[in-house]
Amino acid sequence: MLKRLSFLALVLSMAISLPASTTAQDLSTAEGILRAHVEATGGEKAWAAVEDMYAEIQIEAGTPMGPLTLEMKTWSIFPGYGYTEMNLLNGPDGIPAEAVNMKAYYTPLEGWMEQGGQRQDMANVNPQMTQQFMRTSPKQELELLSNEEVTLALKGDSTFDDRAVYVIGVTMAGTESDMMIDKETLMILGQSTSTPMGDVVTRMSGYEEVDGLMFSMGQSAESAQGTQKVTIKKVELNSGLTPGAVATKAGTNKRVMPE
Repeated sequence: MLKRLSFLALVLSMAISLPASTTAQDLSTAEGILRAHVEATGGEKAWAAVEDMYAEIQIEAGTPMGPLTLEMKTWSIFPGYGYTEMNLLNGPDGIPAEAVNMKAYYTPLEGWMEQGGQRQDMANVNPQMTQQFMRTSPKQELELLSNEEVTLALKGDSTFDDRAVYVIGVTMAGTESDMMIDKETLMILGQSTSTPMGDVVTRMSGYEEVDGLMFSMGQSAESAQGTQKVTIKKVELNSGLTPGAVATKAGTNKRVMPE
């Protein structure tokens, strides 16, 4: 199940993106193209003004025992605090809910993931999943640009689903990905990621505006393990979420603010 969750983390990490028109920008480097994409989806200042975010996400996945549907809810304060819970809505009789249901919580002081009655320190969780849960920004591309441990490279031009795209290579936490960005609109059309289980190809679709920022509300991912569909049902920004409220949702009474 942890392998499947790693696959889900890759899909969910693509849950934010889109375009619009762009003024004169440097499109000759990977960093320049990513910054142009950020501007096309609302602008760096607007993304930086997001202090907290709540999202409801539905995940449909195939398994050897049959399809299952999951509901995920996330509460995030940027940077530093978050709580995620995932619950099985329906699935095969052979997959008990307790084997799938998951909780993850992090603060500047601690982080853990709980599943199947067992709790793991976030430091011992798959790095890809850790990066997904412990977000420093609501916009993944800003995290890529600010993280000194991430390597970006413009691989050149290509086509993806009959669209001309820039191909940007991303190396992060030992994982290599190719990000496809539409040359005309600067929309992220998809991403191909190499994993120990084989390549995962994610496609972006269904874009909606939330408080002036553009979010991709639907993604599909294909791999040797099958196809998964992720639909973002709801996004709320700057609702006044506090670290104490996040701790309450996680069911912990421990100190949540660093000294």
